[in-house]
Amino acid sequence: MNYPYNSIKSAVITILIWIGVIIALFLIAPPISEVTTNEQEEFLPVGVESVQALEILREKYPMDDGIPAIAVFHSDDGFDEPELRAIGEFTEFLSSDGLPGVIFNQISTADGSILIDPFKSPDGTTFAVPFKVIGSPSDPSFSNSIDEAVAQAHSIGGRVQINANLTGPATILRDAVKIFQSIDIRITLVTILVVIVIMFLIYRSPGLVFIPLLILVSALMVARFVAAVVVDLTGLPLNDQVTSIMSVLLFGVGTNYVLFIVSRYREEITRSGDRFQAMELAMKKVGPSIIGSSMTTVVAMFLLIFSMLGSFKTMGPMLAITVSIMLIVALTVLPAAIVLMSRVAFWPNRIISNQQDVVTKPIWQKIGKFVVNRPRTVFLVTTAVLLIAITPSIRMIPSFNFIDGFPDDVESKAGYELLKKGFAPGDLSPTTVFIHTPDNDVIDQSDFIELLAEKIENNPGVNHVKGMTRPYGSYIGDKPDAASLRMFNSPDGTTSRLDVSLEGDPYSEKALAVIGDLRSIITSTVTSQSMTGVEVLVGGDTAVQFDTKTVIDEDTKLLAPLILFAILCVLIVIQRSLVAPLYLLFSVIISYAATFGISIFIFQDILNHTGVAYSNGIWIFVFLVALGADYNIFVIARIKEETEKRGYDEGIAVAVGQTGGVVTSAGIILASTFAVLTTLPLRDVFQLGMAVMLGVLIDTFIVRTLLVPSMAAILKNNSWWPSLRFRRTETPQL
Repeated sequence: MNYPYNSIKSAVITILIWIGVIIALFLIAPPISEVTTNEQEEFLPVGVESVQALEILREKYPMDDGIPAIAVFHSDDGFDEPELRAIGEFTEFLSSDGLPGVIFNQISTADGSILIDPFKSPDGTTFAVPFKVIGSPSDPSFSNSIDEAVAQAHSIGGRVQINANLTGPATILRDAVKIFQSIDIRITLVTILVVIVIMFLIYRSPGLVFIPLLILVSALMVARFVAAVVVDLTGLPLNDQVTSIMSVLLFGVGTNYVLFIVSRYREEITRSGDRFQAMELAMKKVGPSIIGSSMTTVVAMFLLIFSMLGSFKTMGPMLAITVSIMLIVALTVLPAAIVLMSRVAFWPNRIISNQQDVVTKPIWQKIGKFVVNRPRTVFLVTTAVLLIAITPSIRMIPSFNFIDGFPDDVESKAGYELLKKGFAPGDLSPTTVFIHTPDNDVIDQSDFIELLAEKIENNPGVNHVKGMTRPYGSYIGDKPDAASLRMFNSPDGTTSRLDVSLEGDPYSEKALAVIGDLRSIITSTVTSQSMTGVEVLVGGDTAVQFDTKTVIDEDTKLLAPLILFAILCVLIVIQRSLVAPLYLLFSVIISYAATFGISIFIFQDILNHTGVAYSNGIWIFVFLVALGADYNIFVIARIKEETEKRGYDEGIAVAVGQTGGVVTSAGIILASTFAVLTTLPLRDVFQLGMAVMLGVLIDTFIVRTLLVPSMAAILKNNSWWPSLRFRRTETPQL
């Protein structure tokens, strides 16, 4: 592999080209804020029943257009007359022209006063006032409407001394957007600070801190520009969570590449004394490993394009683009900048004085000798420990409620907790069953709708069912009144809906199982009644979570083996063998499984989280399998290089000693960048950051240090089968 850094001129040209690319992308790329979306439906499973139900809702119930919100008022002692008047004042505020972007269907009595009793909880302690907000959660007008409603509710609640908060999907989305928008810059700044501190501790050189940092920041800018262009051209949804993780991933892998290149360059320049020759030799040695390690990550991320889940389908390719850009920078711009600075980059340290520290770290040499002297023992003990660490995963409690991960002081969570004090859990997020008759008047199907309601209500796990034949939960006759028709039927008369309240937490596994039962009941009822042409769809938040879980399970069955096979193929190409790639793949799989088990134990037993975000499972798998292969590629490449020169026992020990310092430093930096996510006020993101951090540390200190070298020491020359490029050589044990 030849690199064009044989002169100052070529290095300068490379950097100028990079600057030109940045400027060009800045001019043509739209601002990333303009292509970012936080619309929930953009990230739902593609084409599933709950999404179809959402489309029916928007098409057939235009008055229900918008995203639901709920104002909650609570008093432990119930409400007196002044407090009721205050709540009525709030409903009048929602109906006024002074709050644009809000839809509130108030109920009035005969004398024209607003009726608030339908919003009261059975125990009389809580009022829930539902309304809807028009627009996109990313639009300032959307957030402003909710902010004004929140301010009014707090003002009224404070005046009459009752608790008042807002919740519901609109408020939840508003809060999520605000959190991610506020933390995007914070994540980047904290990550930069972490990189600066750790890089300075490693190299104690300002040049080797700020030069790579400048390049990493510019790479992040390019990644964001390219992501904006891709989204603008393809229409793929991009949200604030994706952009935040892009920053963490780029700085993590980018800093790793810096460490590997700088470390090898420092070795080579002390031997040759020529900076251009040293960089060429360094890149010949680490370039293929960097390409290979990045390819495992890029391939794993890109394969998520085959997911049915919108969030996976988008985040995967965007992160693949990020790593690809970082790879290009690592192979071109970074070496050019280093050779331009040459020895000045290491100031105030002299390269020669650090040679011994770079190559012969005593602690890693001792570990390497220990492994090659007892390879089978090390392998068995390490494997046993990792297998034991897997066991807590069988006790995993999955969580499907995003709001549980909010801080307690966030408006939507505070409102949700108030709502739970007065209303049954199932009433907080009712399941909606749509009966669509495109060619008939839905009123003519009232008998079928009532039959369907009865069968649904009789199913275990259902609290009550409301619809046009039972507007208050009880059957009122076969001729629904006008108010019931307006409440449950679409204006065009083709669609009716049933509001189903589930028993218990609507986001629990038990509730999700009920959704499956309801769909089975509906299918059998439609078939038994020969209701040809009638479409019945189950929607609502619980149905969305059911479909999301189903899709994640299906995606996992497809993507996990596909990603593993793709990584195996990359490893085979890199190593030009079959055996070494197989045990490297084994090492990352067992490392991931152990990490997942330990993470479950920490989250549930130490931190007392109510559950583990179900969608994080596949993300933890992708990150750890893809990133875990990186360090093993570098280690096995160095083992191969050294054993060709020294034989297996000495070669493995020397390779562990030579790579120990730099790989450990890289692992600590990568773990630290993902640890930044644990500082965020969102449980789901915290869990993702914590799990990946733990996985990287396990891979760095256990898998790379003990497991992989022990397997190499056991298999020796068989590692490179069928491409046996050198003879089996043995040296005396160390």
